[in-house]
Amino acid sequence: MSEGALIGARFALMIDLALLMGLPLFWWVMGAGEDWAGRRGVLALLAVGGMALSALWLLASAAAMTDAPIMPPDWATAHILLTMTPIGPVLAARGAALLAALGALALPRGVRWVLLPAAVAAATLAWTGHAGATEALAGTLHRAADVAHIWAAAGWIGALAVLFHAVMRLRAGDDARPVAQMLAGFALMGSLIVATLVVSGAINAAMIVGIADLPALIGSRYGWLLGAKLSLFGLMLGLAALNRWRLTPALEAGATPQAIRHLRLSLLVETSAAAAIIGLVGWLGTLDPLA
Repeated sequence: MSEGALIGARFALMIDLALLMGLPLFWWVMGAGEDWAGRRGVLALLAVGGMALSALWLLASAAAMTDAPIMPPDWATAHILLTMTPIGPVLAARGAALLAALGALALPRGVRWVLLPAAVAAATLAWTGHAGATEALAGTLHRAADVAHIWAAAGWIGALAVLFHAVMRLRAGDDARPVAQMLAGFALMGSLIVATLVVSGAINAAMIVGIADLPALIGSRYGWLLGAKLSLFGLMLGLAALNRWRLTPALEAGATPQAIRHLRLSLLVETSAAAAIIGLVGWLGTLDPLA
């Protein structure tokens, strides 16, 4: 019960912080639209949600430590985690970043300024998994790779959210050129994201398991989950290529019901795969790779 609550809290927190960083990153890179008021509301909700979910994750971590239900909260164990482990400074840094994100939203064109504190908040996730337990120089390298992985994943998730929303609003006969241009324009950003995910993911795997111990993953629960994650990543790559080379050109030719339907289905499956990957990451972070 406590393990499920911890995995669920990690999943929700990762999704929230990924969107908080990924949405303004996509809007900034793509120069998409000027609906500042609506975007401020979404990002403010995500920032507040990040604080609430961080508190839930702390309570879930305390429950998992003592193998007790998350309710009623184990305040004594939570206090120990905050004052005697690195979790306290990590949550303090994240809380400060989320407050800075809320403050940035009050500035003119604040949706752009929120990107930096949002990136800091997302980066703190690297200190709450396996990378946070790695010591010395190896730990620095591991956390740097994990931060790069988190930022790249956030960029992809934010892009998927915007693109899926845009395609869902399309109707047959609409002028599809703005949406098609946004889809096509994501190609360069998407290529950089994929390259970063592959390189940083390889470094993370080597740091967590060790190259010599990689064969030990075969048949283990960690190995099966990691294999499922990689399979879903491959599926996302295939769908991204399909969108780029087949479905987007079809949409550029005209917003026909078939073109819209195919693109919606592809983005729905790709977004679902991304959510499933985040869920698997939330689970993997609670496991011993070699157990």
